[in-house]
Amino acid sequence: MGIEQLLPWGMVVVGIVGLGLGASWLVDGASRLALRFGVSPMVVGLVVVGFGTSMPEFAVSVRAAIEGSGGLSLGNAVGSNIMNLLLVLGVAAALKPIHVVGGERVLRRDLVFGVVPALLIMAMAWNGFISRPTAVILLVIFTAFIILALRQAQAEQTGKTVVRGGPWRHLGLTAVGIIVLVIGSEMMVRGGMELAIRFGVSNAVIGLTLVAFGTSLPELATSVAAALKGESEISIGNVLGSNIFNLGLVVGSAFTIRPAAVPPFVIHQDIPILILATFIVGKIVIRDGKISRAEGAMMLVLVTAYVAFVVIRGG
Repeated sequence: MGIEQLLPWGMVVVGIVGLGLGASWLVDGASRLALRFGVSPMVVGLVVVGFGTSMPEFAVSVRAAIEGSGGLSLGNAVGSNIMNLLLVLGVAAALKPIHVVGGERVLRRDLVFGVVPALLIMAMAWNGFISRPTAVILLVIFTAFIILALRQAQAEQTGKTVVRGGPWRHLGLTAVGIIVLVIGSEMMVRGGMELAIRFGVSNAVIGLTLVAFGTSLPELATSVAAALKGESEISIGNVLGSNIFNLGLVVGSAFTIRPAAVPPFVIHQDIPILILATFIVGKIVIRDGKISRAEGAMMLVLVTAYVAFVVIRGG
């Protein structure tokens, strides 16, 4: 086997290593910043970590939009959100039950902001075309979320906590973690796409499964690291925040740059599945403030069924 044949496998391996290191650094830096400034870990997960781990989706979707591949842009964001809810939280909970202390009001708000953009896309792009006005409205919704999240952060400040190391060190660790996550994800996606094409997988299936999985790896790595380190609220906040970033900022930016047609089956089938997954996760978390190992396992079964459905459906 020549170097060209081995290169994609090498990119995947390097990407996985980068994701692991980046996730660990990001969680350490973000959690210490939260303690230092008295900000809720949930808010840090929503805004800082959610933004950082959504950068791969942003890069892939905007690049695809510029190249005229609207289906890949939307499929990446929608598929990634489904992976985030069911795969990321499922794996994290299966390893260690996720507990959220209080914050029901914040959870409900963020679940609403995760569903509203999906409903908007269904309503305004049912014919399979996302226009620039629709994309701009998505950006407005995203901006409203950021404003509310930052106001909530100010309201929830409980006073600074003394932690080891200076704020610039923690901020630098967070930034380096985000950068390594993005680079690792990009390597993973490029290598994985090359392998998928080599084995004859269709573009539609690549967008909704492989690319969605690849760009969800930062969320997966970060949430697992957060769960294992006892930072469960960062796990939940990371996923919910990332999902809002994906539909609001990522899809909004991509189709503001270049309005385009998208496969109708993504609008008619995958987005309703995303909305259903959001309600399922929301019901589980709000009911008793946790995701148990059994519930995590159930979510993994659901995401496996979804991937099987996409592969069988094709497109």
